[in-house]
Amino acid sequence: MPSRPLAAARGAAVVLALCVLGLAVPAAGMGARLAGGSTQRAIARAFSAQRSHRGQVVVSIRTSSVSRAWAVVRSVTPQRAGQAKSGATPALHSTYYHLAGRRVRPAPPPRAVRRDLARPFSVAVVYRGSGAEAIAYSQLYRSACQGMGGFTDSADDTVAPMAWTVRYIVDLDDLLAAVRSPSGTALAPNVAFDAIGSRIDASETVSRTLQDKGCNQKANTVTCTTTFSAGGLDPGGQLSFPAGAGLEVGLPLAPLQRGACNPDNFTLGPSLWASGAATALVSRLPLLGGTLPANPYAPIRVSWPEQAATTTQGFAVSPCQGDAAVCTDKFRWRGTVALQALPGT
Repeated sequence: MPSRPLAAARGAAVVLALCVLGLAVPAAGMGARLAGGSTQRAIARAFSAQRSHRGQVVVSIRTSSVSRAWAVVRSVTPQRAGQAKSGATPALHSTYYHLAGRRVRPAPPPRAVRRDLARPFSVAVVYRGSGAEAIAYSQLYRSACQGMGGFTDSADDTVAPMAWTVRYIVDLDDLLAAVRSPSGTALAPNVAFDAIGSRIDASETVSRTLQDKGCNQKANTVTCTTTFSAGGLDPGGQLSFPAGAGLEVGLPLAPLQRGACNPDNFTLGPSLWASGAATALVSRLPLLGGTLPANPYAPIRVSWPEQAATTTQGFAVSPCQGDAAVCTDKFRWRGTVALQALPGT
């Protein structure tokens, strides 16, 4: 039986040998990571240069946790629009590359690297934000009676608090569809909404007051309060990947109403908050096949209105659209969208 000093020396020799081979033992909990910036671009160029990859589209590029000098490109051959087979799962292909300085070359990786890069790979998309909205409407009409004063119709809509953290899990190795059309290639990975890691804390109160002062009527006020939580019928459908546009992240809202909430009671339509204007379009995070930032996992700031997706011809769709003289809508939010590495993938 070897002595302790001899056993320790042998262990150190094994670690040293692995380091020399570029196969250092990964830290606990580490996994393959998405490549971004110049590294991703260099690998993508090497992939495109191979004639065998004609017609294929890159889905993801990631480096090994065993050795960052090795990477894999996961690609797919899209079907043409109109020829896609219903229920058919696109086949993903793996191409391995060795990175040595600025040189990128295709090569078969060591067994430990191949095993590491072959594990199922998912990332989390986390959208955090907060803000408030206040809508004020007031319209004066002629009274039906001869008394002093007119008929007033006024409404207020306030969303506060308004804060959220929503989390989606994207399985980049489970592609549900890959379709090529004249407008671009659409890739649809498997997306799951993380209900445990998500929270929406928002409350909207809408009130409307009608009063005909000329007829000496008392003010009649109706109020509806809606509280929002994370959920809804298809929460995972709030994360999408528009071709060439990056990542679009919305809030899956599950509303609960109390009060006089019949829509016929109110002049104002849905607020910007309730109609989805907190959706963020993040062009800097083209998760599928695009060029990611040098650090793909760094949070990216988003805000209203510049990066909100709910617009018509460049203008926000608001209850006050066309009624600026009698209606104001103040809506502001700030937030971040970030990718998170998932341990063990």
